[in-house]
Amino acid sequence: MNSRRSCAIAVAALLAGCSPRGPNLDTRTFALKYLRGSDAVSIVVPYIYTDRPNAKGVFSPSDNAITVRETPDNLDKIARVLAEYDRPRPFVRLTFHLIEADGATTTDPAIRDVEAALRHLFRFQGYRLVAEGVVSATEKSEVTQMLATTPEHYLLSASVQRIAGLADSATVELSVRLELLDRTARFNSTVTIPVSKTAVLGNVQARPNGRTLILTVRPELISASP
Repeated sequence: MNSRRSCAIAVAALLAGCSPRGPNLDTRTFALKYLRGSDAVSIVVPYIYTDRPNAKGVFSPSDNAITVRETPDNLDKIARVLAEYDRPRPFVRLTFHLIEADGATTTDPAIRDVEAALRHLFRFQGYRLVAEGVVSATEKSEVTQMLATTPEHYLLSASVQRIAGLADSATVELSVRLELLDRTARFNSTVTIPVSKTAVLGNVQARPNGRTLILTVRPELISASP
């Protein structure tokens, strides 16, 4: 009797030892220097197993950190991935040209790089530069600048939505708004442009003298934000 009871206890203990308990989890908070916590979520989610039957992974982002509960191995992977992505964001320099069409009979050297494209896209007699704006911005930032022509004054706003790729293969997703100060005319455009290439954004408006304004932009990567 005592022998059968001892065997039953041993079997119960063995079964208890074999029951699924899931892996051991640890919690770690990753401080972020350049990324926002919300931006880090998409980077670390592939390493967090929220659907694990036992011991599910958990994450919680804040403004400048993300806290993760996962296995030690996965936490180490997340640390390596965040170290790769949490780096200074590149600056992009945007050179805008406001060009008057049908206002010139000779070639303007200031727009030599884009005049051939203008003549291919439009059928105006001539082109000349009437205003230039140069601004610098990082990803997810917006900048503004005044473009003064005679007699109008325009407010230029540019928002850098995304910078993808590296060096000469990078592209810039850009939203641009140009409006007269009296708000009577407004131009909006969203484009993705390879760096160091000039994009013709389109006709801004017809001027009182019957001529048309055309806006172009050229993005260039120049440095990283501090």
